[in-house]
Amino acid sequence: MRRVLDTTALAATFPLASADLAAPTPGVVAPHDGVLYGVNTSSNGVLVWNRWAQDNHNSVVLARSGAGKSYHVKLDVLRNLYQGTPVSVVDPEDEYVPLAEHVGGAIVQLGRAGVRINPLDLPADSRPDTLTRRGLYLHTLISVMLRATPPPAESAALDRAIIATYARAGINTDPATWTRPAPLLRDLADTLSADGDPAAAQLAARLAPWTVGNFASLFDGPTTTQAHSHLVVWSLRHLPDELRTVGTLLALDAIWSSIDAPTDTRRRQLVVVDEAWLLLRDGAGARFLFRLAKAARKRSAGLCVITQDAADVLSTELGLAVVSNAATQVLMRQSTQSIDAVAEAFDLTAGEARLLLSAPRGEGLLVAGRNRIPFRSVGSASEHQLAVTGIGEAP
Repeated sequence: MRRVLDTTALAATFPLASADLAAPTPGVVAPHDGVLYGVNTSSNGVLVWNRWAQDNHNSVVLARSGAGKSYHVKLDVLRNLYQGTPVSVVDPEDEYVPLAEHVGGAIVQLGRAGVRINPLDLPADSRPDTLTRRGLYLHTLISVMLRATPPPAESAALDRAIIATYARAGINTDPATWTRPAPLLRDLADTLSADGDPAAAQLAARLAPWTVGNFASLFDGPTTTQAHSHLVVWSLRHLPDELRTVGTLLALDAIWSSIDAPTDTRRRQLVVVDEAWLLLRDGAGARFLFRLAKAARKRSAGLCVITQDAADVLSTELGLAVVSNAATQVLMRQSTQSIDAVAEAFDLTAGEARLLLSAPRGEGLLVAGRNRIPFRSVGSASEHQLAVTGIGEAP
């Protein structure tokens, strides 16, 4: 018996299906914006993903320790560099330093002797609200330093002191004054001490470790580093644990100042924040990161947030907001303690949850809108040598 079937009916007779994205057609030049993410583990098809064509350019990578998230992100960084996209990385453990050295990037080692950032520096910006925005940033920074938002009386005293400290340095609302040498954090503390308000004196005392104590070396003088390169790695390895959240915030502020600078033509940039839980665990820090995530697209920037503490991040409203604001979401192997929170946040099926509990190193799930693609990160021999970070794994 012979029967004529149209293609739709014929396809229904083949119970073979896998989630896949259209791969480049052989012989046809592929668009320059997509990068190779790896191989689809269901179909063995090539997975090419273009973050810059999504609703926003942000991504989030969630995985337990040892699942291969750093390997995946390093390949993503390399392949964006191939296409001429500048990349900045906040790197707590020096995992990206060899990569920067190999490609001729710049490395800023916060915590090294003589490496300082003055948080009171004004960006090269003539917009009328520049001084106001710097004051708001200082409120955020000091909240992160103190690990709590100052009470109302101290916040009011801080606001007065910020204005007075800039005024003593000859800096006011006139943009012509903004190029003058900026005051230092210890100058702000001195202004608080001289205020006469008990709340100001209390805040000055709480800031003492950062102005005259053990933590002062990071701020004790004008900024000594100006990093400009196609790849800039902000290393936090030499900072004590107590300073790493502050270091993350300082690095992100410096990166954002370059991205947000007024320009006639904006060039897309990728910003990678490794171990983002350092900032997300802090209320003021999480709000700062969320604002960056929301504002990045208008500046042609993409924010890549990486963390291994998925359950902790997803348990907070701001952490969930940062994750939800990423159009590209990469999930790799999860712990049994976090899988329920991950499954609920990303609306995973039971099969997808099982996949993430047992995924081998380097394998995961790309979640982007309706796309759910299981994949394995792959690199050439030279890329692998640069990207491998696993203990006991030979480069």
